[in-house]
Amino acid sequence: MTAASLNTDVRDNLSVLSTHTHTGAAGFGASSMSGLTLTALGTLTFADQSANPDAAGELQRNGNDLLFYGASAVNLTAINASAGTGSLRTLALTATSAAAGNHTHVPASPNQLIQAVSGYVNSDDETTVGTGTIAVQGASEALAVFAAVSLPDGNSEWTIRLKYSGPTSGTVGTVTGQTAGTTGVVAVPASGTAGIITPTTAGTYTVIVTIQRTTTGGTPHVNARGQYYAREVGA
Repeated sequence: MTAASLNTDVRDNLSVLSTHTHTGAAGFGASSMSGLTLTALGTLTFADQSANPDAAGELQRNGNDLLFYGASAVNLTAINASAGTGSLRTLALTATSAAAGNHTHVPASPNQLIQAVSGYVNSDDETTVGTGTIAVQGASEALAVFAAVSLPDGNSEWTIRLKYSGPTSGTVGTVTGQTAGTTGVVAVPASGTAGIITPTTAGTYTVIVTIQRTTTGGTPHVNARGQYYAREVGA
């Protein structure tokens, strides 16, 4: 064996291999793989690392979950992740669900109620002077209600209440200290207060206006006049 033959058959071949770069194509090419695409790849399978990624830019499988690490590890296969975290979302099932895409806030034809307030009261007891019903449809979120009441004659001071009953019950507004015969139109609820009923279920609600004597002296009589209004609205 001579140096010349070893150089030709061994050294020169190793030198060529040491300069060979890899692009995925035959021949030498560049060392960069920027031109590599996955167009023809049918299936990309990740080996289970049994751990979450912990460095920026890592995409890693942990069991049945696929996670990407940006500022933190985000589970790309999770459902209804915490607010502010990107994830698959169900529709209107939990506190972190997306809003249901098939819901509406106001029915196509909202129901409304316009009812007169009228009655002569000669009692110290709470007395109904207006009542009517309105059906709340399943697509509704709330009822907006308002009453305008006048006590044009009589005496003493009176309390005016706007109430409701049905699937739920309560008082929308109360105005006290209204002197009969000297008071103009009274708004119930009072100015600046929203008259909103938020029913928990669809159903028929009864809206009620009552008056009640709240001071003694004179005679407990009064005439009540006015109207009240209710309409289905959105949230």
